[in-house]
Amino acid sequence: MTRLDRSNGPKGPEAGTILQSRAFSRGGAAHMHAARACRPCRATFCRYSRRTMHLHPGPVMPLFRLVIRLVFVGLLGALALSAPARAEGYLVEGVAGQAMAADPLAARDAATSKAQRDALEMLLKRLAAPGTEGRLPTVTDQLVFKTMQGFEVQQEKTTATSYSAVFTVEFRREAIDRLLANAGVDYVEAAGKPVVVVPLLIGSDGIARLWEDDNGWRQAWDRRPAGNDPLRMVIPLGDLPDLQTLTAQAAQQGDGGALAVLAARYEADGSIVATVQQSGAGITVTAADPGQPPFFTSTYPVGADPAAAYDKAVTAVANAIQNRYRTLNAVPAGPVVSLEAKALFTDLRGWRDLKAAIEGTAAVKKVSVRRLVVGEATIAIEYQGDPGSLREALAQRGIALENTTTGWQVRAGLPSTTAVPYTPATPGQAPVTLSPLPGSGAPGGNAPPDLLFE
Repeated sequence: MTRLDRSNGPKGPEAGTILQSRAFSRGGAAHMHAARACRPCRATFCRYSRRTMHLHPGPVMPLFRLVIRLVFVGLLGALALSAPARAEGYLVEGVAGQAMAADPLAARDAATSKAQRDALEMLLKRLAAPGTEGRLPTVTDQLVFKTMQGFEVQQEKTTATSYSAVFTVEFRREAIDRLLANAGVDYVEAAGKPVVVVPLLIGSDGIARLWEDDNGWRQAWDRRPAGNDPLRMVIPLGDLPDLQTLTAQAAQQGDGGALAVLAARYEADGSIVATVQQSGAGITVTAADPGQPPFFTSTYPVGADPAAAYDKAVTAVANAIQNRYRTLNAVPAGPVVSLEAKALFTDLRGWRDLKAAIEGTAAVKKVSVRRLVVGEATIAIEYQGDPGSLREALAQRGIALENTTTGWQVRAGLPSTTAVPYTPATPGQAPVTLSPLPGSGAPGGNAPPDLLFE
């Protein structure tokens, strides 16, 4: 349910605010909440739930055009399920906003503006790759206006001279990505799926504890606030299916099969085993991928408050997980360019794994297959950055990009010693332009099965 509010706002292109109300249950009956707006681009209030969603103001349309659009959307509703979903925006949750002023409306406006600026600043710092934070632009109300999609208000408290609330702010993904690229900032896109963190405690007696109630290490992870990490971390519930899937001994051994099943249960990309080893007056903390050596190790004194030591260790491990993700998934600043390469593989499964690994690289936007025959494929890789940064990004996924005497080649494994050293492109050189190669079958006109292109 939407309406166009033309009151209490400026005339011209910024006049009018489209408001969207949500249905809530009150006393067993669902009802639509009426939202009121006092000014464009400011919070709206529901007289029942005090919780509304405010969509960004846009140009005013004549009423009949709005009706036509609504009818058109309704006619296309049946196709919505089969249409591809648009990319979700960047969400920043739990932003506190408070202000004091001569009247509650002015206080609300000031608190809302401050919360929106804080949310954008938090988002930019969250997305910026390590070492590039100094190039971030200064956050202003105008920058918020250009990038914000909408916001939600909760826990509102109003007095005659003050206002406070907790905000959830959503920003348009394409606008934020463009902002960072224009500022020359390498950025990290938020992960589509979370990672499962398995908190394993090994006592001084050598006994491993995972799902037991006396696992203080797991309790410390449960106490950690969710935050706005680019890589969401999920702590298993410890219910019966979890107990049947993974034992403490299997977690200690890094059982890849059991950890993969656990990750699939939580729709995660993988699992990380975070282990605490108790020893004397201290603890040793490690974090490792299944079957791999730890990528983080540290020790902490326990003292008189073990819970405080666990909380400190949780923060350190969480930061290590996030920093590793940010380093491995940084998207270089710059325009999208293309590189044509020959992909080498031994079988169909190898081809699919190689193509999936390339597509999963953060800097890569698209992989197009130009030609596919037995053992090799000609592909066009659209990516951000330069060939050197692409080579590094692919290497982190176990993929070698080589500039040989016959052109670029990509394969799983280490680069050969005959590879031609990479030389940067001449400044100002135009991006590589590609055209489809004639034919897509094997020599002699024998076309490969269609399933190879899946």
